[in-house]
Amino acid sequence: MNRDAITPGFAQVGYVEEAHGLDGFLKVFFDVDDPAKVDDLKLVYLRNERGDFVPTRIMDLRVEEKRNQFSFFVQFDHIADRTAAEALRGKGIFLEADDAESFIEAEAETDDTLIDHEVFDDRDESIGLVIDVMDNPAHPILVVATTSGSRLIPYIEHFVRDTRDGNIYCQNLDELEGV
Repeated sequence: MNRDAITPGFAQVGYVEEAHGLDGFLKVFFDVDDPAKVDDLKLVYLRNERGDFVPTRIMDLRVEEKRNQFSFFVQFDHIADRTAAEALRGKGIFLEADDAESFIEAEAETDDTLIDHEVFDDRDESIGLVIDVMDNPAHPILVVATTSGSRLIPYIEHFVRDTRDGNIYCQNLDELEGV
């Protein structure tokens, strides 16, 4: 979560990637662990040229999933055409800090706290220990030390079914064979 030092009442939760279409839609990135959280957003804040936070209503929202990645397409109340949308490219999207806490992905799941967790496969057989967590724009990747070297496992629901008691329980790992 990016906190602005000057105005600690707001936290950045995403940014505008690009204009999409002619009607003022924007493709945006939201830093969320659950795309359903975006459905609940009605009001966000954008910064104007002076750096002030301007409340902005979300008029329309569309979510698309491709290859386990979500794309968000948003239309804001004051953006009516492609020219206005293009002017927002790269701009941050903010929430009030209290609202942002529950919105943003929990850092504990993506940082070094997973190191030394034992990893189990579909049959609950140990395959090794997490020795590193690689930072990746799409999702974290677990580096697991096995008896035959190391193995990379994307830290997403499709492959990680549960994390409890200092262990990580995986599924569908056969899909990663030969990758």
